[in-house]
Amino acid sequence: MTFSQHGTRRLRAAVAGVALVALAALGISAPAQAATPAAAAAPLEQWTGWAPLPGGGATPDSPAAVSYNGTQNVFVRGTDNAIYRNVLSAGNWSGWTLVPGGGATTSGPAAVVFSGALNLFVRSTDNAIYRNVLSSGGTWSGWSAVPGGGATLAAPAAVVFNGALNLFVRGTDSAIYRNVLSSGGTWSGWSAVPGGGATPSAPAAVVYSGALNLFVRGTDNAIYRNVLSSGGTWSGWAPLPGGGATTSGPAAVVFNGALNVFVRGTDNAIYRNVLSGGAWSGWVPVPGGGATLAGPGADVYSGSLQVFVRGTDDGIYRNVLVP
Repeated sequence: MTFSQHGTRRLRAAVAGVALVALAALGISAPAQAATPAAAAAPLEQWTGWAPLPGGGATPDSPAAVSYNGTQNVFVRGTDNAIYRNVLSAGNWSGWTLVPGGGATTSGPAAVVFSGALNLFVRSTDNAIYRNVLSSGGTWSGWSAVPGGGATLAAPAAVVFNGALNLFVRGTDSAIYRNVLSSGGTWSGWSAVPGGGATPSAPAAVVYSGALNLFVRGTDNAIYRNVLSSGGTWSGWAPLPGGGATTSGPAAVVFNGALNVFVRGTDNAIYRNVLSGGAWSGWVPVPGGGATLAGPGADVYSGSLQVFVRGTDDGIYRNVLVP
């Protein structure tokens, strides 16, 4: 497939007036005045450009990536709704293989490393949330329902914070819910994330500067953030500076001490907004052009920022920012 070239077309930015509507859509009181900062010029960076992942394969959804035991693991929902894995180790890709345990999903997967094991989460065909754990010895646990019941209409998101695994989903009412697995092995059960809000897509979560940062697509297609401090207090939902809009769930990753957020633009191009030194860069297109029909995935592996997308041909593509 040849990626569509979007050049330097910017993400369709929401100006201050739209930002106020966005706040209302999440049920948040708007400030007296709202301003959208101008996007900063992108620093000179070396991206590899988009290339298909070795092994072929196709997906109708967003990919997920996680580094584990010195390898890069990419997971996708197959066109048959099964869950597949492709592993990069010592410069070579394994090719796509079925995740042991069977199972099926109607959304993209999520993956995180917790207590030395790779934890894989999916939305099942019955909308329940399931987990499959890969031990350091290479054995999969098989799929089991996450305790606490619950249901979701999109892919889950998972992150480790303060020594606990935090799992987030979009509920069937489009609210955002959280279930926490302690280091002792006990799940908290599902509870609504404070601040209200609603999303039509999958959330994204990452730890940055000692706080848990949760991102969602609002019902107005703007991008919002809610921050959980180490003390246990949520900031409430606020739109990301720079405006912008997306038609899929975001992705977030910390790279070189900066918080990187990636989205699919309303033109299907891939955009990035970076928080560094307390200031956001504003949305800029990821170099290399390209287009996607789902939310991106991102991870840091071997000192490089790796972005994965579903191409317009349903192939899986990667673009790498080399430090």
